[in-house]
Amino acid sequence: MSLAGCIVNVIFAVIFAPLLDGLERKVKAKLQTRQGPPLVQTWFDLIKLFKRPSVTPSESIGWLFRLGPPIALASILTAFFFVPAVLPDSMRFWGDIIAFLYLMTLSTVAVTLGGFSSGNPYAQIGSHREVSLFMAEEFSLAFVIAALSVSVKSFTLSSLFPLPLKASALIGALLFAVLAYVSGARVPFDVSEAEPEIVEGPLIEYSGRQLALLKLSIYTKRLLLFTVFLNFFLRGSPAVRAIYYVIGLIVLSVIYSAIEASCGRFRTKDAVRFLKRFSVLGALCWLLALMGW
Repeated sequence: MSLAGCIVNVIFAVIFAPLLDGLERKVKAKLQTRQGPPLVQTWFDLIKLFKRPSVTPSESIGWLFRLGPPIALASILTAFFFVPAVLPDSMRFWGDIIAFLYLMTLSTVAVTLGGFSSGNPYAQIGSHREVSLFMAEEFSLAFVIAALSVSVKSFTLSSLFPLPLKASALIGALLFAVLAYVSGARVPFDVSEAEPEIVEGPLIEYSGRQLALLKLSIYTKRLLLFTVFLNFFLRGSPAVRAIYYVIGLIVLSVIYSAIEASCGRFRTKDAVRFLKRFSVLGALCWLLALMGW
């Protein structure tokens, strides 16, 4: 492991994630026969937010409200240390897959607690929805990760990259791609931030730098999930791998944004019902892995 390589991966994620969001906005606009914003528009929006001061609502629990955005972003960026990205460097130790999942969970919990602590009823409704979706999603993710871990007989993330040619591993990777879509707060699963209904839910009271940190945590989380999925298949020398990695990010981004453009939002109970049924597939995949397939 090279610490410098891990830091380069984190810097790449911070710079590239908003550009990927800009690409997705462009693709969705084209599919809806609109011109769409320039690719760097998301970066312009973030810079504008970073220049503005943050406001803490008087009825909020101030310290909890202010801690949410930096913890959400810091936990995602720390998780990047465990996953090879544009460079094949990462931290490795037994059980790092558990640490990775804890960091992903911490990011969601930080956003949710920030919304609950704001004192705004719309933010609290959004946080309730986020918790409901999160619990159903984690159940499915637990089965998928268990299936992948059993298929490689290890609790180390690096042992999953690349995956062996087994039915359980390939099905697990496919299920992970679906969960990456759900975890990215994309339509139709963006029930917690449903802008027309609850005005961005947990984010409604955030402004300025705090809102910029939250937005950046969402973009980098999407990039992190893409990175994990691509690592299941990436092979080759570092240079070839880096080229395939960037191309893979762009292809996944276009596919996911095309799906988003063609979907309407689920109601919360429909999204939770979908994830509960999806967990059955995760359980079957886990059983396949236990049987050695």
